[in-house]
Amino acid sequence: MLNMPSEPSIIILISGGNAGIGYETVQRLSRSQPSSPDHHHHHHHHILMGTRDMAKGEAALKALGSPANVMPLQLDITQDESITQAYETIAATYGRLDVLINNAGTAGHDLGVQTATGELPRGQLTTRQVYEHVYGVNVISTAVLTDRMVPLLEKSALPKIIFISSILGSITTLQDGARLVPLPWYSSSKAAVNHLSVFYSRKFPRWKINACCPGLNATGLNSYEKTEETDPKNGAINVCRLVMEEEDGSSGTFSNRFHTLAW
Repeated sequence: MLNMPSEPSIIILISGGNAGIGYETVQRLSRSQPSSPDHHHHHHHHILMGTRDMAKGEAALKALGSPANVMPLQLDITQDESITQAYETIAATYGRLDVLINNAGTAGHDLGVQTATGELPRGQLTTRQVYEHVYGVNVISTAVLTDRMVPLLEKSALPKIIFISSILGSITTLQDGARLVPLPWYSSSKAAVNHLSVFYSRKFPRWKINACCPGLNATGLNSYEKTEETDPKNGAINVCRLVMEEEDGSSGTFSNRFHTLAW
């Protein structure tokens, strides 16, 4: 059973929360204090760390120092039963969801795609398989999870959805001569994620719904070296800013930690 938060809390669900940018986001949110609309209560972030594999979720929780406001929750966004189970657990325990962070994603690294070059493992993987897998996770499963959580988000005083996207999904930036990254299955899936973000922001005009580029970070998504610039900790900065925004916060935007991005 999930812990009930003792104080008024902001209930946050993050998919793929046990690794990479998801993990850094959980860590940052677990240590930051949301501002309280009425100053009588201290609000706390109560974070449901979606994880496909509960053993990995428990290990991630331990690595975080087992904060009381983080709970691993079994969630494989590619499986409808898993989404429904997560929905029912959240509904029964908290009766609402305040923030959904659509973080789970893939560039095909998990299939053996060389994400630096876009090369597929010879003879083992077809282009069709890569596109179906990447779109299945990044676009279809993200949309299904989002739709399923709508009734719980509707019960929040200030519902928020954050779509973790990428500047690689920016058609304008590509058109304007950005370096060509040989991962069209990934880049185009993020253009679709951006579309979903705007779609939902129009569908729910009262809500705060934004697309967030975490920047280029060394995570399981790719094979980059970890440096000061690519530290996944940086990837959490903009997500957390969006989570902390209040009633006057942005909606329908696409940004990274430095500025607004072109669609």
